[in-house]
Amino acid sequence: MNVEITEFEKRFCFELCPVTQLCGQNVRKKNYIFESLRRYFGTFKYSESKNKWRDNVFIDNNQVGRKFFSVLSISNKTDIIQMIKMTKQSLLMEYVKNVIQDFDWQLHLRNLSEEIEIMFQIINDQVNKVGDIELSYSMADVWDMVQKSEVSGIDDTELSDKSNAELILILLNIVDNVLKNNPKKTLILFENLDHLVSLKEYVEIIHAADTISKKYDLYFIFSSSLNKYVCCDIDFLEGISVFGDVYFQMPEYNRLYLFLKENYPYEKEFSNEHVKKIICNIIQNIGQSNFLNTVEENVVCKLINKTLLLDDKIPDEKMPEMAFLKA
Repeated sequence: MNVEITEFEKRFCFELCPVTQLCGQNVRKKNYIFESLRRYFGTFKYSESKNKWRDNVFIDNNQVGRKFFSVLSISNKTDIIQMIKMTKQSLLMEYVKNVIQDFDWQLHLRNLSEEIEIMFQIINDQVNKVGDIELSYSMADVWDMVQKSEVSGIDDTELSDKSNAELILILLNIVDNVLKNNPKKTLILFENLDHLVSLKEYVEIIHAADTISKKYDLYFIFSSSLNKYVCCDIDFLEGISVFGDVYFQMPEYNRLYLFLKENYPYEKEFSNEHVKKIICNIIQNIGQSNFLNTVEENVVCKLINKTLLLDDKIPDEKMPEMAFLKA
């Protein structure tokens, strides 16, 4: 599914897969893409005057309706917590409503009503003594009590004390259960996920999202710009787009492998794991000019790092590769 975002005459394109990763150093372009998707598929109201946001999202060259996707957007910890807290519009509220429907809620309400009635009768026996008044209640107040429940960890920890990765995995589990009961075409945006979690957690979240996306009409878009923050498993390659000075869409693995075999400075065998490691290490610099450091810059960086007790050594470089880099 090809997505095209316009900014007046400018056009930004990428391939939308069940798990899409937008990488590269051009953070402004990626931020604009995320904001465009939020505005178009969200509840944002456009002004009548001409602006860059109006009708600027196309899918497979078509102007799809604004209800084409139900969109969820996460860019910080507060966004995640808001979706997990019990509010009228939160995902957890929708999930709890589904849970209630799965057991005999009415039976529990009747039992609860009887107990509350006894409690209010005891109270009103005393209140009646001060005059012709009494306390009353409605069973609707019981549901109101559920809606006003506080959400915390099982061990009474605050949600804010949980790690970002733990909260995101909880959120993904809620999404899974909500879509199980109410399937709908959904787009989930994780903007700058690399700023919220560790590299190991990032990869774990990508795999969790992939597992859920296989069950529903569900699409994830993740953005990152920090070094190595990408999941380069073969199945994810075609969902990787890189926004640098120039745009690059990652091809499927066989094309990438053939390109390396035919264009490397000398004949060299590459294993799948080796290719994966290389791509992960360079992904954020693809499409970026002046990305290679000089020897002098590397020396200065090493000098400073040694004062921090970090001593990294340059890998053994073969002359054909060095000649190619100098060309």
